[in-house]
Amino acid sequence: MYFKHAALALGIVACAGSASADWQNVNGQYLKDAAFLPGWSGALSQTANGIGEVWCSAFNLYQIMDLPAGEYTLTANAFYRYANNDLSKVNMTDGKNHFAYIFLGDAKTPVEGLFDKTADSYPNNMEEAAAAFEAGRYLNTVKFTHKGGDLKFGITNTGSVWDEWCAFDNFKLQGPSGEITVVNGDFSEGLDAKRSWDNTNLDGGVKTPDMNKTGGIWRKTNATIYNVGQQIELPAGKYRFGVQSFLRYGAGNVAGKYLDIKDDANTTKEGESAWDRHVAQTENPAHNAYIYVTDGWDLDVDEVTPVKPVDEDGAKYGNPNSFYKETKIKCIFDEQLETYPENNADNNLRVNETDDWYTRDGFERQAAAVFVNNPDLYRNYVEFDLTTPAKVWVGIKKDANAPQYYWNPFNDFTIEKYVEGGSGVAEIVVDENAPVEYYNLQGIRVANPESGLYIVKQGNKVTKRIIK
Repeated sequence: MYFKHAALALGIVACAGSASADWQNVNGQYLKDAAFLPGWSGALSQTANGIGEVWCSAFNLYQIMDLPAGEYTLTANAFYRYANNDLSKVNMTDGKNHFAYIFLGDAKTPVEGLFDKTADSYPNNMEEAAAAFEAGRYLNTVKFTHKGGDLKFGITNTGSVWDEWCAFDNFKLQGPSGEITVVNGDFSEGLDAKRSWDNTNLDGGVKTPDMNKTGGIWRKTNATIYNVGQQIELPAGKYRFGVQSFLRYGAGNVAGKYLDIKDDANTTKEGESAWDRHVAQTENPAHNAYIYVTDGWDLDVDEVTPVKPVDEDGAKYGNPNSFYKETKIKCIFDEQLETYPENNADNNLRVNETDDWYTRDGFERQAAAVFVNNPDLYRNYVEFDLTTPAKVWVGIKKDANAPQYYWNPFNDFTIEKYVEGGSGVAEIVVDENAPVEYYNLQGIRVANPESGLYIVKQGNKVTKRIIK
C-alpha cells in the first residue's frame, strides 16, 4: 500500500472525491460516462461477458443519487480473490484478506471471497463468473440509514498482492418506497472511451486513453500528444472540473537510477532519472499535461472543438467573449510520499514468479493503490464561473510530444458545483459499539496485533495507537 505522510485514509468509501462540504459532486446530472461507462464514476478496467471486473489492482467505482431520508439496502453479485487460487483458499479464511467492499453511504460490507462457501466449482474466468452471478451466487448486501440528500454507493478494492481478482454485477438499490433504478447496474452497456468523450488532439489525430494492463485506472504514456474531453451543458453557477492524476517527466523515482521498461524490461539502469530532473527543475514545460475548461475557444459557434490552438505569429483565435482555463497536472513528486508509485510489474507484490509476460510497461497497480487509499491525493481542479447557462468543454490533454517514459495515469473525473453550506460528506459519527479493526502502517489488516504502532479504525474514526 502507498499512503501520504500522516494522512492514512481507511474510510475511503464514504468520502472519496469530496474534498469540501461546499463542493457538491454533480457527475450524475451533467458528466456523461465519467468512468467511460454509463452511470458510473471512478474507473473500471473490464466489462466482458456483461459484468464488471478489475484484475490485479485497487479500484473505486461509484454512483451518487439525491435521495430522501430513510432506510436503504444495496445488493450486488460480487466475489473477491486476494491472490491466486491456491493462496486465497488458504489465506482468506475467517474473514482475513478481504480487501474489496460494497458500500452505501458510510456503511460497507466485505465482498464475499471466491472460496468462502463450499461449492462444486468456482469461477476462474469472466464467462464462469457471469454464469455464477446468473445463478444468484455471491450475493452481497449492505444497509444504511440515510439522512437525506446525496447518497453515494458502489464497490471498491483497497488492493492486495499480484493476481487479486474482483468481479461484480447486478447492483440493486432498495429505498423506503421500493426499488430505485441504478443506471447500468448490470453493466449491459460496457466500457467505451469514445461514446461520450472526444479524443481529437491538437494535430487532429484521435488517440483514446490506454486501459492499463492491471488496475482500475487509465493512462497516457510516452511521446504522443492527446486530448480526452467532452462537452457538457451547465446552468449558471460556480463549478470545478477535477481528476485524480499525476505526471512524471521520464523514468525513475530516485536519484541516478531509472527502471528500463522498454528495451530491457524491468532492469534498473544508471542515468538521469525523473527525480533528478525534478530536483534540478529541468523538466520541459512544453511536456506538461493539463485539465481544462472552455466555452468555445476556436470557433464562434455553439458546437466547438475543445483543443486550444497554438498561437502563430501573434494570430488571435476564437470568440473574443469566450474563455479558456487550464490547470497543470501535478508532478508525481509534488506530493510528499514515503514511496512513490512505479509503472513496472510490481515485483515486490507479485505471487506468480514464473509468469514473465507481464514485463512490459503500463502497469498502473501501484498508482491505483495510491489513488484509492488516498482519495484527496493528486487531486487536480480547474475552477470556473458561469453567469448564464452554457455549453462548456472539459477534459485532460497534452499538446507536445514528450520523451520516452513520460507517464500520466488518471482516475475519477468529477464535475462539482459550489453550494454555500452544501451537504458534502456526511458528518462523521463514532459508533462505540462498532468493531475495532487494526492495520499496520502498510494498510494491511492485522487480526491479532502485537507490540508496535498500528492504525486503529472503529466505525468512521481512525486513530494511531501504540500497543505495548
